[in-house]
Amino acid sequence: MKRLLMFALLVAAVWWGWTRGPELFQKRPTHEVIVSNASRSRIQRLRIIVAGRTFVAETLDPGAESRHEFLTTDDSRFHLVWQWADRPGEIEWTGGRVARGPLVQRHRMRIDGNDGVVYLTEALPDPPAP
Repeated sequence: MKRLLMFALLVAAVWWGWTRGPELFQKRPTHEVIVSNASRSRIQRLRIIVAGRTFVAETLDPGAESRHEFLTTDDSRFHLVWQWADRPGEIEWTGGRVARGPLVQRHRMRIDGNDGVVYLTEALPDPPAP
C-alpha cells in the first residue's frame, strides 16, 4: 500500500512538472520605479517603500535618478522618505498606486526643491513572446 501511495505521488509530481514546469522558469514582467531629483540640493537617505519592499539610495545628486524593478502580489501605494543635505529634518510623501493586475507600469516620481513630488505613470510594453 505504501508503494502504491508513493508511486501515485511520483506520478502526480511528474504530471504537475510536465504541465506547469516551463512557466516556472520564465521571467515575469516587473513594475519599474524611477525617482529623480529635480532640485538644486542633494538628497540623502532616500527610501522608497512599495509592496512590502524597501529600496534605498544613500545619496541622489541634483539631476540624478534612482531606478528599481519590483513585483507585487497586492495593490499598494508608494511611500517616500528622504532628507536634504543642506536642511534638517525628514520629509515624507505617500501617494500613487500600484495594481497587482497583469498590467505593469513605469512609475516616475520627481522630487522638487519645495518638498513636492510629481507622480506620473506609463504602461510598459509587453515582453516579446518566447
